Amino acid sequence: MNIFHTDILVLTENLFKLERSGRYEEALAELRPIWEDTNSFPDVGELAPRKAAEIILRCGALIGFLGQIKQIPNSQEKSKNLITEARRRFLDIYDIEKIIECENYLALAYTRTGEYAEAGAWVEEALSHQVNQISDAWIYANLTKSLIYSLDKKYEKIIETLLPLEDKFLKLGNYFLLGSFCTNLSLTYKNLGHSRESLKYLELARKYHQKSGHQIYLGTVENNLSQLYKTEERFDEAHRAADSAVKIFRKLKDRAREGFTLDTKAQIFCAEGKYSKALETIEKAIFILSKGENAAFIVETYLTKAKIFHYLENFTSAFLCLSDAVQIAKTKISEEKAENLVKEFEELFKEKRSPVVSRTFSEKESSRQEKIELILHPTISHYQDFQGVWIKNSHLEPYGLEKDSLAVVTKTDLKRGDLVAINEIATGAVMCGFYDSDFGLVCLEGIGEEPRFFADTEIEILGKIVGVGKSDKDASGKIQVNPLNL
Repeated sequence: MNIFHTDILVLTENLFKLERSGRYEEALAELRPIWEDTNSFPDVGELAPRKAAEIILRCGALIGFLGQIKQIPNSQEKSKNLITEARRRFLDIYDIEKIIECENYLALAYTRTGEYAEAGAWVEEALSHQVNQISDAWIYANLTKSLIYSLDKKYEKIIETLLPLEDKFLKLGNYFLLGSFCTNLSLTYKNLGHSRESLKYLELARKYHQKSGHQIYLGTVENNLSQLYKTEERFDEAHRAADSAVKIFRKLKDRAREGFTLDTKAQIFCAEGKYSKALETIEKAIFILSKGENAAFIVETYLTKAKIFHYLENFTSAFLCLSDAVQIAKTKISEEKAENLVKEFEELFKEKRSPVVSRTFSEKESSRQEKIELILHPTISHYQDFQGVWIKNSHLEPYGLEKDSLAVVTKTDLKRGDLVAINEIATGAVMCGFYDSDFGLVCLEGIGEEPRFFADTEIEILGKIVGVGKSDKDASGKIQVNPLNL
């Protein structure tokens, strides 16, 4: 070994700083004089017990983090073995802070392989020790506990775990831990439907991780932002945030998180009703993740793929994908996880089959002054503030808008190529067509042989056409509305 004992303290401090900023390869490069071959045991024979244990711990932690990113085979087993040995040595000298640190890293290694029960047992062991609670090791263990709850979708448990500790996180003042704390809370609030709180903590997470320098976790914040924007139907912003995350992860060569962010993009496309793009994107995610060890990520991507097929009404493929997800969950995660996948898919099946009744609206034409109640297809039930436009000609039949059908229109952000309804202010005429806009002019295509142009001051845009209903009402007096298939 080419390193003097007096250099070990400086080395381990630097290794820890590099780890906390996500620079795992740099850290491992510094370890080469001690650990040249990662398939062998670190050369710590000449070191004092505490220094030897610390080096073994750093090796185990780093190979675990880097192995997840680079999808290195057996990296998590190496990580577990090294950390277990480090823990044994710290138990011999009874360094309680270091014992907690080892147990927390073991929990993290088990989460990466989807073994949540084992991960939970280790983090509970870490938190069972009597120790100063304003300490790095104890705070980090609570973060890991919230991560395990998140993977099991136990969001209320995350709130119960983290919120009472906010003052302790702030008092400790570590940007890495604060950023992770805010990220976990933000994701939890998003999944509970509390968008304002989620955005608040996500913006704080971005600020803290910019200061911590941890690019991987900054990319995770961008991915979480994209999921939040998707929930709020801000799809352009959702895609930009997801693309930013993918760019960060590709630069870092973090294949696991790149794959999981592509899963997010597939979900955004699905929420937009762009199922072919969603399917293309989820295939890329599965291809990337199938080469790694993260069973939890792989299971989620197969579930997303099953949902996409379900919305495409390709039920055979949907159930085959669900079967793949369940099998992986049973083998590598737990029976409970497999059962939860089936329950989640059952809820989707019921939701898609159950009609969603909108608020009523009044048709404004004098010939049809009536209140109309709609039964909406679930894929468009999230839209609000509907208007109805009766189609009087057949020029949009190729796009599903037949003569005498009811075009269902809602206010939402418009993009070039959207099918819209407009009202010409001077005449009161309502027209439908494909939207384009530039330099104060609005172009409407598909209403004749030539496009029609209007000054934006001459028209009122009623909104985007999101569905169509037949003029015949059902037995309950309502109109069934299905999404347009463009």
